[in-house]
Amino acid sequence: MSFLEKQLEDPVRLKRLKVWFYVALAVIALAEFVLPRLMHAAEAEFWFEDLPAWESIYGLISCVVIILGSKLLGKLWLMKPEDYYDR
Repeated sequence: MSFLEKQLEDPVRLKRLKVWFYVALAVIALAEFVLPRLMHAAEAEFWFEDLPAWESIYGLISCVVIILGSKLLGKLWLMKPEDYYDR
């Protein structure tokens, strides 16, 4: 049994793991707002690059577009009807 399987089987450990995961996410999100102000990042070329957490928002939107686009491509072009090979 692997370490992760052992952690996920016990409800108490799973809850503790979730709490630590959400704490880590909160720290990363806070760092996204604070660190650019402390490090004095270079001048941005476009206005939206100065928005707090721009890179994270852009990455999230990009991933959602890729996933939805691939699902749409699969439905419209790649998938065949269930009886395709029975003809």
